[in-house]
Amino acid sequence: MTDQSHRAASESDAEGFFDKYLVHDARAIHRYLERLLEGRCTLLGHVEGGTASTVTALLDLDDTSYRVDVPRSPEDQRAWAASAKLSFEGNLDRVALRFHSGPGRLVMHEGRPALALPLPTRMLHLQRREFVRLEPPTGTLQCRVPARRDSQQGGWTVATIRDIGGGGLAVLAPGEEVAFVVGDVITGCEIDLPGCDPLVVDLCVRHVVARQRQGKDALQAGCEFVNLSPGAEDKLFRYVMQLDRQRAQKGRV
Repeated sequence: MTDQSHRAASESDAEGFFDKYLVHDARAIHRYLERLLEGRCTLLGHVEGGTASTVTALLDLDDTSYRVDVPRSPEDQRAWAASAKLSFEGNLDRVALRFHSGPGRLVMHEGRPALALPLPTRMLHLQRREFVRLEPPTGTLQCRVPARRDSQQGGWTVATIRDIGGGGLAVLAPGEEVAFVVGDVITGCEIDLPGCDPLVVDLCVRHVVARQRQGKDALQAGCEFVNLSPGAEDKLFRYVMQLDRQRAQKGRV
């Protein structure tokens, strides 16, 4: 990954790295929305400037607008309707989609409250292999990997995740505890993503660099996800998008 690939874009204008992955063609955007609707894909929705996300889904779509499910709380429903812009994130056939539009208005759809929104004018379309890697806050994200057979740590050791994206991650661990070898596939690693059960993944080691960690020898391994399940991919996508939002919000402070 280049230095450019480690930069997060502002959520409001998707500057920098994400520019080349923006779709502006109205027909293409409509088709992606159709596929989200047909596939009954879940979305994460949040209001402009907010940090909390709500699971939602597309309910209906026409030539000029679309409708989404709204939060159960009447207070949250009013917040969605009052927001100048709502952002949505989804995952479709190993492709990350993100779009925003607004303002919306509360309507009824098949006897239930919904929010009607104008069609987005652009959409982020990012395949997993193109996914930008982001750095989580220092020390907040860990991965359990097999320890060396002669290690005193037993069967597993805890590695710190330096960066993570839809295609892979970089982990840092004490050199005396791990044996990272380029080309090896490390199976059954566990990532502790916030707010969900440990994510079990297989990692293919692509490169290894010697580092210093608190004055001791350490190894940093750049790894690619292999045999990643759709469910695991979706959780990774949501986490990385959450990191992206947090970075964008800090940049606006």
